[in-house]
Amino acid sequence: PAQADRHLATLLACEPGHAEGLLLCGVLCMQREQYEEAEALFARALKAGADRRKCLMGMGMAALGRSYAQGAWERFCEVLADYPDDPEAIHWLLRAGTAQNRWEELSRHLASYVKRNPGDLAVRFALAGVWLRAERIEEARQEREVIQSLDPHFDGLAELEQAIAKQEAMAAVEATER
Repeated sequence: PAQADRHLATLLACEPGHAEGLLLCGVLCMQREQYEEAEALFARALKAGADRRKCLMGMGMAALGRSYAQGAWERFCEVLADYPDDPEAIHWLLRAGTAQNRWEELSRHLASYVKRNPGDLAVRFALAGVWLRAERIEEARQEREVIQSLDPHFDGLAELEQAIAKQEAMAAVEATER
């Protein structure tokens, strides 16, 4: 890392707006958990012409690192607008959305992704969990059934079934109390 720092410092001293140099500095700041500085470097790198996806992903991860889930959500949505089938962006959007309890919006993004990528069982599983949190039990059950049909041994299926059954039981109790 010290040698990389020296090389980047030399590069940026000669060319302060070097897009890839700024991007790499952002990555180094992320590794050191210097999230504010990393986010600023990724933004500068983006303006300088570095890879848009890498910069936006870095900005989103840095925003999450400094507990700014709203900013992270916005960056990951930008990535998904450009690359709707990006599994890494979906993963990070899930983290940002969960931090903000954005169940309805998150379910739309995940459902759209799963429609185009039906074999991504990890995202299907996450979608089932999001449906449960959004109190949409039937949709959660449908996702669980699809996962079961595609991979009956998928890790977490039994726990998902228990969570669905618990939600159904709570909904039944609430219905009788009305």
